[in-house]
Amino acid sequence: MNNIRIGADELILWLRKNEQAVTIPNDGAQGLGRKIYDLIISLGGKKIADDQACFWESEENSKNIGQFALPKTAAQYEMDVKKLPELFNALKQL
Repeated sequence: MNNIRIGADELILWLRKNEQAVTIPNDGAQGLGRKIYDLIISLGGKKIADDQACFWESEENSKNIGQFALPKTAAQYEMDVKKLPELFNALKQL
């Protein structure tokens, strides 16, 4: 198996850049973080870290950070790289 490490922050960035899931907040029981977790686990992936700092400006007053924008921290996952098309297709349905 050829694994890739991918963060929920990268997936949220992709969604926001493509104007997908714009009404879904990042956190909470129905948030993107939980939905991403469920998708990756269902595809045989696993969570490898919680609350990792994101690599973009993450100041509280940043226009890019917020519940309906980008997260300050995010979980990291490991999954089979061959499952990425399934993951992105499922994300488009959110």
